[in-house]
Amino acid sequence: MNLFNRIEVRLSLLMVLVVVATSLITIALNTYQRERTFRELPAEIREYLRRNEGRPPSLSLTPELRELLASGRAVRVQMRPSDNPENPNPVFLVTPLDDPAALPLRLQAPPRIRRPSLEARLQQNLLIAGLVATVLGVLAALLFARRVARPIEAISAAASRLAQGQLSVRIPDPRGQDEVARLARDFNHMAASLERLEAERKAMIADIAHELRTPLTVMQGRLEAIQDGVLPLERAEIDRLHHQTGLLSRLVEDLRTLSLADAGRLNLVLRELDLAEWARRVASGFQAALEARQIRLALNLPAHPVLVQADPDRLVQVIGNLLHNALAHTPVGGEVVLEVSADTTHAYLKVHDSGPGIPEESLNKVFDRFYRAEASRSRATGGSGLGLSIVKALIELHGGQVVAQNHPTGGALFQVKLPLRTARSP
Repeated sequence: MNLFNRIEVRLSLLMVLVVVATSLITIALNTYQRERTFRELPAEIREYLRRNEGRPPSLSLTPELRELLASGRAVRVQMRPSDNPENPNPVFLVTPLDDPAALPLRLQAPPRIRRPSLEARLQQNLLIAGLVATVLGVLAALLFARRVARPIEAISAAASRLAQGQLSVRIPDPRGQDEVARLARDFNHMAASLERLEAERKAMIADIAHELRTPLTVMQGRLEAIQDGVLPLERAEIDRLHHQTGLLSRLVEDLRTLSLADAGRLNLVLRELDLAEWARRVASGFQAALEARQIRLALNLPAHPVLVQADPDRLVQVIGNLLHNALAHTPVGGEVVLEVSADTTHAYLKVHDSGPGIPEESLNKVFDRFYRAEASRSRATGGSGLGLSIVKALIELHGGQVVAQNHPTGGALFQVKLPLRTARSP
């Protein structure tokens, strides 16, 4: 990857640019303010500050000269120009008056150290301060940019691996509550959801393949047996093949209903319906199946209408699936209770069976597709595992809710909650 495309490099360059621009602006403003202050000073002081020749040279007396002066003898001092180009200070020759023949004592101040002017030193100090601030700012910018860019780069790398199909990729749990930390946590949540959905998709495809293979295998085996003359082509055999065809048709229709509901393309023809009356109609269609298994059906229906806005065909499908599920899990001689009630805002449809109930670990899974609480129940006797999933999808399309729980007296209890529509005035 191109170095400039790294986010930490671009963040660092941006911060360095800000630091350098700030330092240059600070230096320019200080220079302008200094010039204004210098122009307000008198010309003599301004010239002295700019010249800044420093203190006068100091003469250092030799021990001989100190001894001569301490004796109180009169001396003669001669000043001559310096013959040393490196020290332009004048040379002083000191000789005692009472001894003109004595060698004169030489005295010369050391060379004056030339220092920059006050204005130049102020400018130099300002430049040094600006340079130090820039270096510190660049270091801070690099550290900060690296700290910001590290989790973003981790998210980018994880997203690339996720796009390649590695759904188990996760980002280490970030600390803090800033935007980057929330982004990392949201990414982990998204990756976990995708992994779960992918696992459910694979499981659903495997279940669909199994559901389709079972009746197809039966049909193919019987048809081959008929072709080979092993089985006679009689009405009973045709009825068995028709039954397997019906299982296939029901499975395909259930899958189609769920796919349309997931895509939001399942059209509902809503009408004002009496939930109690429609529950009675659907229950009457189960009388033969209930009597065959010696199961009693108890109807607890109100005398007054319970009006809801619903699609009649889908409502029949919901009640039928719930009753079919209750029938499949109620033992011989048991009881199924179908109840309709209402409060001020909602209508309730409850189906309670006297079966073994739902295991606690399965309560939140009973509406999953192809899920069966009883692992020992075969697909032939336990249905396709889509009935309760269809109930949930259809009820949610009607703006309602459905929950599963275990009844205090035993057995499973399914409760449907739909918005109540008050009766119109005649």
